[in-house]
Amino acid sequence: MMERASRLMLGILVLVAATAAAAPQPALLEVKSTLAGTVLADDLVEVGARVEDAQPLVYVRTALTATKAVAARAPRDGTVREVLVRAGQRIERGDLVVRLEPR
Repeated sequence: MMERASRLMLGILVLVAATAAAAPQPALLEVKSTLAGTVLADDLVEVGARVEDAQPLVYVRTALTATKAVAARAPRDGTVREVLVRAGQRIERGDLVVRLEPR
């Protein structure tokens, strides 16, 4: 009786583990720049950072302004998984700049 219960419990654990491993991972959100300009090192988001909805992720200096401007914001709470730009890089409006895993 104990052996049968142990086998049943083991089977359930294997099934649960297999189901968890096969569960789909959340899709990464692609964040695009809303401005063209040169990416600034100041406050450039880093991989692994936990961010909140509307938090600035990338700043640029545009041809029209002498100050920094927000080029991309988090579309929702999440964790930054990829930063696709670097300081000094010229980006255009619509360029993919960050991939974010939603929370």
